[in-house]
Amino acid sequence: MITELQMEHFKCFDSLQLPLSPLTLFTGFNAAGKSTVLQTLLLLAQTLRTQRRSPELRLQGPMANLGVPRDVINRSYGGNELSLGVRTNETALLWKFVKDESERTFGATKLEFTSADSNCIWDKDFYGIRPNVCDEPVSKLLESIEHVIFLSGSRQVDTDLFPTPEDPEDSIGDVGPLGQYAAWWLHQEGDNPLQITRRHRNAQSLTTIRQQLNAWADDLFPGTEFNSIPIPGTSQMRLQIKSSPTSDWTRPANIGYGITYAFPTLLAGLTVPEGRTLIIDSPESHLHPRGQARIGSFLAQMAASGVQILLETHSDHVMDGVRIAIREGLLQPEKAAFHYFDRNDSTTRVTSPQIDSDGRLSEWPEGFFDQHRRNMARLVSPKASR
Repeated sequence: MITELQMEHFKCFDSLQLPLSPLTLFTGFNAAGKSTVLQTLLLLAQTLRTQRRSPELRLQGPMANLGVPRDVINRSYGGNELSLGVRTNETALLWKFVKDESERTFGATKLEFTSADSNCIWDKDFYGIRPNVCDEPVSKLLESIEHVIFLSGSRQVDTDLFPTPEDPEDSIGDVGPLGQYAAWWLHQEGDNPLQITRRHRNAQSLTTIRQQLNAWADDLFPGTEFNSIPIPGTSQMRLQIKSSPTSDWTRPANIGYGITYAFPTLLAGLTVPEGRTLIIDSPESHLHPRGQARIGSFLAQMAASGVQILLETHSDHVMDGVRIAIREGLLQPEKAAFHYFDRNDSTTRVTSPQIDSDGRLSEWPEGFFDQHRRNMARLVSPKASR
């Protein structure tokens, strides 16, 4: 499991080392640095996937599209280098990049590593993204980064036809940044058994991924079911949805956005292999408050089953769903982390409240999910005279 992200001179951060847990929530004000921290991992993942022997950092791709070096170098720094790093309990990797003469990309100049295995031999002729190593912890960390799964805040919901992955062999559960491969994964994995730790507490006797998907969907949207079928002669899938047990199968466009947005989140949580990292932006999108709390509880249980889950969210209901899951024993409190990002002038501050076994937080920083309380205070206060 990835235990820390590191960055230097990257966007709004001059330097930051941020710890991660099996379930980590990134919350806070807009443009305060939440996405920047996750982009550290997304940039490395999309680079390792597509440029295994290139020393260049891929700034533009399906997981992150950040422009050119001048767009991502910390402005107060004024130099031409940045560093991105990832750490586990066994090893750490820190890439150092410098922008090239064209100023259109970064080249890797150095890769620092620490590991328990001191006998590792590096390829001295290559100092790029992926050197040849014999160190097993380093190789495992590189593989872990490469197979990061990302589900963005935007979803492909305006069609009933969805594509199949180009190379699904090593990416079970990778529903795609837009959720565009979720229908294919349902068809591919739906009838396989699901481990008991990911099953809905009220549907333990239902053993397949398809049955459990519908059980969790019913928890969010009573009566909802999903199905996918291949289109003969094509590489596309058709997604079908029922809104009640007695209704007919219908197209996603004829169902509320909340259901179609939640579908790839549920499927990814159920199918991503143990040990992989799943990043989800705005899991609360288009969900009513009850559904937001339930999706938080669902993701907490998936994290307890062995999937590392990183959430960027503005929803206190999602956070409360996680807290309730901890209180009910679905997730141990030490396996959850909350990071609150607050920006003051040009400085970003990260506060990380601790959580106990009752779901209580150690502190509530100014602006940390306190808007409801502020609104209520204004509503009950005497009206100002005009």
